[in-house]
Amino acid sequence: MQRSSNPHTGKRSEIEDTIIQTGANRGMGVSRPKSLEYLFWSIVGWMAICAQNAHAADEPKDLLSTTRAAIKDTNLTPYDVGSRYGQALGAAETCAGGKITAKTSILASLYTGANLEEFKAQEKKIYDAWMSAKHCVRDDYPDQCKVIIDESCAAAVSEIGPKGTVLPGLFEISNP
Repeated sequence: MQRSSNPHTGKRSEIEDTIIQTGANRGMGVSRPKSLEYLFWSIVGWMAICAQNAHAADEPKDLLSTTRAAIKDTNLTPYDVGSRYGQALGAAETCAGGKITAKTSILASLYTGANLEEFKAQEKKIYDAWMSAKHCVRDDYPDQCKVIIDESCAAAVSEIGPKGTVLPGLFEISNP
């Protein structure tokens, strides 16, 4: 029993009849070609072209200049940016699946002289605080250390994560 293409009339068109007849004469069924290799390689080719185009569109033109502009727009001082840099480094070492981004890696190169010293001093304070939390041991309240780390990691994602409220894009968590 053959299916009809037009649900209103219950009949196939002349074109459909010709396609079915031509396919039958060549030894092919209506829905299954003899070889799928051509189709497979066509799909692979298109996927490769699309992947290249998507990758090229995702790359920033100049990460240093875009980061510098983003920080200028926020009016953050070297002290503030140093705090966020230390937060990103500490969170990357403490939070499960946490990692810094390329944007984080270039922050120190934005400053020179006294501004760089201010940046580094604040980064060290914040990073050391993260390391203290990471190595926290409390005999009286053993669960308190875990709570501190969990809340600190949540704050890092909220403030410097991909959609951060203070300086977005410095830290991310990748779930394996």
